[in-house]
Amino acid sequence: MKITRSMVAGAAVLAVLAAGCGTGGGDSADQSTIKLVVAQYTEGTQPYWKKLIKSFEADHPGKSVELQVIDWSNLQSQINTMVQTNRLPDIFNSNLFADFAESGLLYRADEVMSEDKLGDFLPAFARNADFDGKQYAFPFVATVNGLYYNKTIFKKAGIEQPPATWDEFTADAKKIAALPGDYIPYALALGTEGGTYEFGTWARSNGGDWRTGGKWTINSDRNVETLGFLKNLTASGWTQPNPGQTNRADGTWPLFAQGKAAMVYGSFGTRAFMDPVRKADIDYGIGTHPTAHGAEPVTHGVQDYLMAFRKDGNRELVQQFLEYFYQPANYVEYLRVEGLLPTTQSGADEFAKDPETAEYVKLMPKARFDPTAEPVWAELSGTMGTELGTAVAKNGDPRAVLDRFQDIAEAGR
Repeated sequence: MKITRSMVAGAAVLAVLAAGCGTGGGDSADQSTIKLVVAQYTEGTQPYWKKLIKSFEADHPGKSVELQVIDWSNLQSQINTMVQTNRLPDIFNSNLFADFAESGLLYRADEVMSEDKLGDFLPAFARNADFDGKQYAFPFVATVNGLYYNKTIFKKAGIEQPPATWDEFTADAKKIAALPGDYIPYALALGTEGGTYEFGTWARSNGGDWRTGGKWTINSDRNVETLGFLKNLTASGWTQPNPGQTNRADGTWPLFAQGKAAMVYGSFGTRAFMDPVRKADIDYGIGTHPTAHGAEPVTHGVQDYLMAFRKDGNRELVQQFLEYFYQPANYVEYLRVEGLLPTTQSGADEFAKDPETAEYVKLMPKARFDPTAEPVWAELSGTMGTELGTAVAKNGDPRAVLDRFQDIAEAGR
């Protein structure tokens, strides 16, 4: 799932948006055609949308939907060009939306979706689609990330259950490190891909967060303590070498799939992680991260969005298509195709019936999110991706690194 990719450099996109593009309130003559631009998640993405559009058009004579599927690696440049040339899509799929909402380019969610349909979104995911107190985006697909552990390695080390606290985690890491076979107690990824997700999860498990009470708290004492804890894990030899330069997909996840890592921060719905683990027949479990200071156990939630651009005449058809897609049968079929989790209660109810996905549905209410609705987050997360890992190097300074991130966040608020 490519939602880890930071698509938009904040300053660049704001400059593009400031250049302006004429949009109206959707009140002139209704359009008969809208354009849907979506990211490609798997090989099944385009066939699904083609099938859905064909069905929608059959049910809505005289209406049509133009489809464009774009690879995640090209999505940023493509949407920037669309903005610059005033050729915006009507509905767009992305992992960030706040820049567009701040610039007045999007409909509020309640302008293009009925109250009944809006009420089906899971509350945590709906709140994460808010900007300035109003919902502008539609929760699209989700995944929950958590602590995956190798039950076979745990059994060899005499560990009966995953650690619930940092003290238990440390004790378990010592036992695993003492085993013959060079097992890695915890595969830690603080590189450019996924590092902010992993650190954010550990920070919340210690009672910290990126923002608290409406203010940036990146360099809080709890967060500094968390980064110091991860640095100590590295220094103790309980991680793989160079975790500050290690990504998930080509680093920690293969170690877990190869049976070398006892624990890892993993992501349901990401085939790059789950497919090799299942193919290798790893006997694994999943849970929340261990906590400290009595923090509430949480998982890290990630979601992508659909958003509707405000254009003259498109409101009615946009609403018709969005509500058609979110019909439970249509929506659940899409999730099955892509291997992702639902953001609606009706979808969650369906997934709870499947033993393979039921355990993840139970974790979803514990999901906490990065502050993607803050316009500065695009710039900030990009900087963190390249610099966060330096804090766990031999001479790294966790407080200095987090102070720099705090400065960027406060300057961009």
